[in-house]
Amino acid sequence: MNDLKGIIGAVTAVTGFEKGSGKTTFLNHALPIARSAGPVAAFTIGVDGSLKARETGVPVPEIHVETGDVVLTTETFARASNARFEVLETLPGRTVLGRLLVGRAARAGSITLVGPEHFSLLAEIIDLVRRENWVQSVLVDGAVNRITQVSALGDVRFAFTVRADRANLAKVAARVRSLAELSALPIEADTADASHRIEGPLTSELMKALPEGTKAISVEDFTKFFLEPNELMRALERYRFSVRRAFELLCFSVTLRDVTREAFALAVGPSASAKLLFNPYEARPSEALP
Repeated sequence: MNDLKGIIGAVTAVTGFEKGSGKTTFLNHALPIARSAGPVAAFTIGVDGSLKARETGVPVPEIHVETGDVVLTTETFARASNARFEVLETLPGRTVLGRLLVGRAARAGSITLVGPEHFSLLAEIIDLVRRENWVQSVLVDGAVNRITQVSALGDVRFAFTVRADRANLAKVAARVRSLAELSALPIEADTADASHRIEGPLTSELMKALPEGTKAISVEDFTKFFLEPNELMRALERYRFSVRRAFELLCFSVTLRDVTREAFALAVGPSASAKLLFNPYEARPSEALP
């Protein structure tokens, strides 16, 4: 099982395959681990916490912060929180939810995170809090299925949240296997002469148009692969792929329903199994079937 020590002192983006995959739950589990090195920044793209619950009608836990943690939210949500915040920076402009601010918790409590619309601004904020030494670690609730945009944050590590049941097990397992394979591709910053260099996303159309005799392919990073799992696996068997920039995949945080942990690990295979972190709050009903 993954112990999440890789989030300490790093910038970690948490993203999922779909809404309700457990990103907020994972963040609340990861925050105390990251705090072992000092205060933590908790950021998001869009909105998280109780506002999301009100929008969807599905209960979603808020982000719990301790004294010294730094968050990105709005003036309205900061005032409504049962935590108390010192304003470190007020950002220019306004969002539909109000003016964004960077706040440091002066009292522990729960808070709804609100982020900017653009990853470029979030990258600047991350750089600011690390440059000023306000925090040691940064956790970012990334938007669902926007892994390519999250990579714009720079030197970032990834955690993927996954929710699986018997109905979607095969589909989810295939996606997990694909990401595990991509994260393990060799790094070759200087493209070898024999490699076909891809700039931008690698799509099905580009694969069909590869020059005859291509054997090796260089892609910027694993977030640029836009291939379905079956197509990706066939490509990995046929070509030697490498990436010019590496992002560390920390774990797959998995929430299961009517599927045993053993059955899920078997479905994703040995490579991905080493990256599995099962939901620590999950009940394990004895009646769950493989």
